[in-house]
Amino acid sequence: MNILRIIIFGLLAFIERNPIFCIFLLFVAIMAPALFKVVGWIILGIIALFLAILGIGWWRMRKMQRELNNQFRQTASGAGFNGSGSAGGFNGFGGFSTGGMTLEELVRQMHAQADAAKRNSANNANSQTTTTTTTSGSTQKKVSDKVGDYVDFEEVE
Repeated sequence: MNILRIIIFGLLAFIERNPIFCIFLLFVAIMAPALFKVVGWIILGIIALFLAILGIGWWRMRKMQRELNNQFRQTASGAGFNGSGSAGGFNGFGGFSTGGMTLEELVRQMHAQADAAKRNSANNANSQTTTTTTTSGSTQKKVSDKVGDYVDFEEVE
């Protein structure tokens, strides 16, 4: 029932966005039903062409994904390049072994490592920006030169 509701609302939204086109189609359907049949076949052909293009695109993307997974598995299992090459061989991706992971798992792991490195660098930058030292009961604050200039202003009423 929800699918039918979605289709009806989609048709109503199309009519609302294109009122002149819909009035023209209604006029053609009333005045020249044979011409409306031709217009219907043309619209159906355009929709079929669009769906065929989408299907071919999906099929090609799926084919490329399968080929990439096969290449990844061959490389991960050591069937790719051997270590006796003139350039020092191929040792997985980025110099580390994949250990039989799928491509998706490897990408997730690399993203997690990049996020952890970014957090660590942000924490290190924050800790290096300001330091507080205590000497004989008074607190002194040292500000790094990279932070910027401190401007003291006074509000005048």
